[in-house]
Amino acid sequence: MADATILSWITAEVDQALEDVRDSIARFSASPHDPAALSICPEHLHQVSGALRMVGLSGATRFCEAIEGSFSGANGSRPSTASIGIIDRAVLALKQFVDDVARGQANVPLRLFPVYRELAKLQGKADSSEKELFFPDLTPPAPSHPSPWTLAKNELAPHLQAQRARFQRGLLAWLRGSAAGLEDMRQALDALYQVSAQLPEPRALAWVAIGLIDGLLDAPEPDWQASAKVLCNKIDFHMRDLVAGSQAVNDPLLREMLYLVARAKPSTQRLKD
Repeated sequence: MADATILSWITAEVDQALEDVRDSIARFSASPHDPAALSICPEHLHQVSGALRMVGLSGATRFCEAIEGSFSGANGSRPSTASIGIIDRAVLALKQFVDDVARGQANVPLRLFPVYRELAKLQGKADSSEKELFFPDLTPPAPSHPSPWTLAKNELAPHLQAQRARFQRGLLAWLRGSAAGLEDMRQALDALYQVSAQLPEPRALAWVAIGLIDGLLDAPEPDWQASAKVLCNKIDFHMRDLVAGSQAVNDPLLREMLYLVARAKPSTQRLKD
């Protein structure tokens, strides 16, 4: 979540750095035979990325890094007028986005995706996704389980191992065409949800993972289902790490699941939540 107080402090600095980048682009556009006019741009953008990261604007940070990366091919060579035009529009879009958030508008970096996709193409990336700019607030806790468990410390790892084995059995059955496998996966995740208070953050992960399984129950689109299969493998790896006693925070997995759940049909109350 963005820190509004600190954001108000750094907005003027960010605006100035982005204006300096646009001034450099304008000078280059006036004299395209001199690519040295762009040499300072990556440094300014790197400073902006650091400031945005500090205030918690992760999506805007990713977008700024994409702008910075777009100069790597241009630095020292002659960039096309079209590519410089895209970069300039991206810088302006970022400036407006940061100013809007500073004025109290919602931090929704997905608004930047159309220009982000063009930046990705400049770097030879044809498969960019909105997911790359999806950074929801992960701080709200999941609802408490209606029947929570508290296990002794020496019982936790065996419990997690048993649930991982159950999840794997269900996953294998589902991949082989048995819808009943989804129920095994769901029950394994619910057992993790019951002991989530004893697991590392983000503790909402098991609750959201059950929502992912709910999404698979309703004949999803092939692309959605393919993405869900990838996430199910990542969930299995996460369970493996929990069994081993890992305390690593797995925000990226939670973020990916939330993105996919947000695109699912709201066929259950959990998906609606």
